[in-house]
Amino acid sequence: MKRLLYLIVFVLTLLPAGAQTIARDAVPQERIYLQTDKPYYAAGDTVWLRAHLLDAATNEPVSRSRFVYVELHNQEAYTLMQRMMIRSDEDGIFANALLLPKEIKGGVYTLVAYTQWMRNFPVERFCYQPLTVVGGGRARGHRIAAELLSQYGGRATISGEAATDRAPMTLDIDVRDKDGNPLHGIYALSVTDYDVVKPDSLFGDIRQNLLRQQLSNLPDTITSITFPYQEEQLITGRVKGSLGQRIKKPHLLVVNGRTGQQWEFELGDSIRFAVAVDNPEGTTFQMEGTRRSGKTSFVELKIDSLTFPKVTLPHYQLTDSPDLAAFRTQAQTQQMYNRESYIELPEVLKIGKMQKPLKSNFMSIEAPRGFQEGDPRIERAATMQQLLTSLGMRIKTNGVGDQYITTPDRAGVKVYLDNFVESTEEHSYILSLPPTDIRSIEYFTPNNAINGLFGVRPVSYSGKVPGVLFIFLKDGSEIVRARAKDRLSFASVRQLGYRWPVEFYSPQYTDKRADTRPDHRTTLYWNPKVETDANGKATVRFYASDVSRRYLVTLEGVSDDGTVVHHQQVIE
Repeated sequence: MKRLLYLIVFVLTLLPAGAQTIARDAVPQERIYLQTDKPYYAAGDTVWLRAHLLDAATNEPVSRSRFVYVELHNQEAYTLMQRMMIRSDEDGIFANALLLPKEIKGGVYTLVAYTQWMRNFPVERFCYQPLTVVGGGRARGHRIAAELLSQYGGRATISGEAATDRAPMTLDIDVRDKDGNPLHGIYALSVTDYDVVKPDSLFGDIRQNLLRQQLSNLPDTITSITFPYQEEQLITGRVKGSLGQRIKKPHLLVVNGRTGQQWEFELGDSIRFAVAVDNPEGTTFQMEGTRRSGKTSFVELKIDSLTFPKVTLPHYQLTDSPDLAAFRTQAQTQQMYNRESYIELPEVLKIGKMQKPLKSNFMSIEAPRGFQEGDPRIERAATMQQLLTSLGMRIKTNGVGDQYITTPDRAGVKVYLDNFVESTEEHSYILSLPPTDIRSIEYFTPNNAINGLFGVRPVSYSGKVPGVLFIFLKDGSEIVRARAKDRLSFASVRQLGYRWPVEFYSPQYTDKRADTRPDHRTTLYWNPKVETDANGKATVRFYASDVSRRYLVTLEGVSDDGTVVHHQQVIE
């Protein structure tokens, strides 16, 4: 079994002081292109994306860096709105989803993508792409001619017949180079409703964006390499005496708050350490430094803070606003019907002036249901069961008499207490908490794709996605875990972790009568991993919606030999 956490005692010196400069061409470089499922979005929409990571010299896909960072910036306020880390899968593919806030204003935003290795070079070499939210028009940037790449680019042919009224559709894909030879590769494919999603010639494609990065300025020499290729996630720090003295053979205890696993390491003669961890988003590690004897007196544990680059955003303007009302209406309608068949409860009662919550789920995603701090319904409740059932959950008893939290359709609920995951066996403890100890509750109803961001997976026997429940306690309440936050030798560490993979939900209408909810999807199909065979061919299948009649199909990517492929067509 491969170990996911181990210790590295290190002294990191990639280039010693006074080292000679390095020729630019002697240092490998990376380029990124971000492909999204459509050119514009509505508030509350999901941005499905894939990051194509390439060697800058050969254009061939690479995965020396296992992690790609993607940021969403508000260019008007010049503020960072979201940052996520995407880990490559077993095929070296970087794909995930970004959820736009419901309250986001219409306008143009900026997506930024980079790897840790790319931070050794000017930030202008990062990937910058506009993201338009309907309400203010479409993004307009500087167009770049792509003849250089398109001259040597691949050609794709996509054939299929348009379907309607939830009927199945099949698309046959054939990718070849300029000489007609088949191109093997793993490409990303999106299919959108052409009646509400139009191609945007100013949005840019993989050819134009890669050429822009190729033409950006880079110094002839590089003085230092500070950031290595990121092959793993590290927590770094030091264990030392709190009064300045050196501790002999200090020890380090590490506990994974998500899984409960723990490790103990002896640091030897070094006080510096780097712990390699498997760190999904939201994981908290409890760490403690001790003397060889296990005592913590006069021991201080210091954890290094993560740093992130400061980017200079290109300013994208908006063209004259086209008629996007139909797209906005259809996108918002689909969001409403995504909530399954659960009864919608009244909005959370807001008391007084809205303030930023002191505690919220580790993804900082707005929950569709819950109780905010100060809600009088928390104080009035007699039991936790009363609070949870009012949100739509059910309390059941297993064969040995222990209570557990579930849902009416038995999809189940994953429970977090103060952002620490609780096992099913601990639900009895959750249900025993007095409501007077509760600060707030956040509940994500089951059978929503967004729940995958919290680490839940469909139940094997039913295919249903469990709900996710967050319970936050008031300061001073008794907590199930003893925490030593005030000791200098102790640290609770939560760093940016990689986002759990999320699979695009594509309904299967084998029986149209089985699902009576309206289907108004604007993105009918998204697949970041369409792999062509040795003959350059692939086939995908999906179902039409209630309203789709014509389809905009976009295929992008880079073949194994570095041939850039971009193809877009309408099927009707």
